[in-house]
Amino acid sequence: MNANPLPPGRRTRIPRQGMPEQDAEARRRNFDEVNRGLTVLGASTEAMRCLECARPACVSGCPIGVKIRDFIALVTAGDYLGAAARIREDNVLPAITGRVCPQEAQCEGCCILGKKFEPVGIGHLERFVADYEREHGTLGLPEIAPPTGRKVAIIGSGPAGLSASGDLVRWGHAVTVFEALHEVGGVLAYGIPEFRLPKEIVRHEVDALRRMGVDFQTNVVVGKTMTIDELMNEEGYDAVLIATILAMAAGRKASRSIGAYLESGAWDTADAPV
Repeated sequence: MNANPLPPGRRTRIPRQGMPEQDAEARRRNFDEVNRGLTVLGASTEAMRCLECARPACVSGCPIGVKIRDFIALVTAGDYLGAAARIREDNVLPAITGRVCPQEAQCEGCCILGKKFEPVGIGHLERFVADYEREHGTLGLPEIAPPTGRKVAIIGSGPAGLSASGDLVRWGHAVTVFEALHEVGGVLAYGIPEFRLPKEIVRHEVDALRRMGVDFQTNVVVGKTMTIDELMNEEGYDAVLIATILAMAAGRKASRSIGAYLESGAWDTADAPV
């Protein structure tokens, strides 16, 4: 796909589009999101800067391999919903990662354009298409594989748990996410301030996962409400993913059984490579 009519030399002369922000005088009086997101014109202009590399280094720099060149080409063509759907093939949380993912150290840090100029604003474009999708009421959910008959329990609903749930349900597994607190999201809901990541955005992405088939159970403290042995032996789960960094917290009674599993060699997402 090549929707960009400009030759590479012309693209390098387009300045990187800045992120519109809430006025400083206004934001000192509220907790609303500071960054406002690119306009349609800003997103289209930023997308035109992409060199459409034959071997895009940005994709190699993305931990989950989002098809960055493809989705930016769709932005250039004006197909914003198609761009969002293309991202969701690999990333089920685009409105979140477009806001808080460290693109400067990952995809944008590998951008070829960035070797001599400012890199393409990949995160800004990701946020733009995800917000466009949400605001226009059309959700491009990825295709779900036929049921495998396998059940997976995920302990913790932070970024690792949510991402894993999206992948596993796409592969056809029945997925249940257990969250100790009363709202899903982990650090996304409880650790990042509203002006950086609005809770509405987190809830929207969680709702998309629900529509894909993920079951969320809140107020369930694994190790106290139920144990991992009970999940496996009594509830019939074929696998349990420990997706919480609280498992090894000293003095946390609810996490002792999880800690024992980790000490015996179980794999924890806190130690996962990125």
